Amino acid sequence: MIPIAFPNGIALLPKMTVLAGDVGGTNTRLALFNVKGDVFERIREQTYSSKAYPSLEEIILDFEKGEKLADVVALGVAGPVMNGKVQITNLAYSISEESIRNTVGIQHVYLINDLKANAFGLSAIDQRDLMVLHEGSRELKGNAALISPGTGLGEAGLFWDGEAYHPFATEGGHADYAPETEQDIALLLYLQKKYGHVSWERVVSGMGIYDIYRFMIESQSTEIPQSLRQQIEKGDPAAAISKGAMDGDPTCQETMQLFLRNLANEAANVVMKLNAFGGLFIGGGILPKNLRFLHQKDFVDYFLEAGRMGTLLKEVTLQIILNDRTALLGSAYFGAYSARPFIS
Repeated sequence: MIPIAFPNGIALLPKMTVLAGDVGGTNTRLALFNVKGDVFERIREQTYSSKAYPSLEEIILDFEKGEKLADVVALGVAGPVMNGKVQITNLAYSISEESIRNTVGIQHVYLINDLKANAFGLSAIDQRDLMVLHEGSRELKGNAALISPGTGLGEAGLFWDGEAYHPFATEGGHADYAPETEQDIALLLYLQKKYGHVSWERVVSGMGIYDIYRFMIESQSTEIPQSLRQQIEKGDPAAAISKGAMDGDPTCQETMQLFLRNLANEAANVVMKLNAFGGLFIGGGILPKNLRFLHQKDFVDYFLEAGRMGTLLKEVTLQIILNDRTALLGSAYFGAYSARPFIS
């Protein structure tokens, strides 16, 4: 869809099989791909509850069912990858390429930050997988960026070299939260009492939605309706609150609007910090499931509230990624191109 600078160039790939993964704090999705040339054929796919398994290796072994299925393993993981190792930010998993290599007996193993994987996956999707929020100027070339609220908040950049984009991960979601309104300031004070340090992830994420809702309930001195409480206790508060908003609960609706306004504000921050006037992509699983609450004009107006930079931000194209396999595809592509020189 957009030109991406893959490892070892974009020459055609030899025949290989890639086990790709998208490893998050809530779910882990694995898929097996047969690859040849520029064709990635998905053979099998399965989604696991991450917390139901003691380690990622156990999930991979369950997927393999005792067989060595792949030539390459490539996993997008929700955390900073350093020297082939990662501690998942919102999950008690410590993962290393060496451990996976020893466990599954596959030599070519690659860990990649999940947002970087999302960025690589942009090359594998087309315009029907995107929803344009703001057209901006398609002629404006330059860096692009990706912001992705899910269980946590991921952010990544795409450096433009004049011909292709080079994805890179950031940990910008853990930067200090910056309130704008009196309500935001009250929310910050509420979260500081609970967490001490308050990052953007504490607000613009699935767990942020639950904290915003609790803030709303306590500040309005109201009670959580029994039916909603039961849904929350089932283990996915953000989904329960989203459904409550769809069912007309006013506090849930206020929660979703505050979440969306803060997402728009931080999206603008990402663009300005990364000089990403070439475009912004919004990923993650939350927005595609809550499009009915997304008042397009309001979101864009919040995005443009940047003082003297508002005029320049108006030129930025904003798009929502609708394809929930983008990170999975990006991991597969990254793994295949990384291993290409070693597979005949």
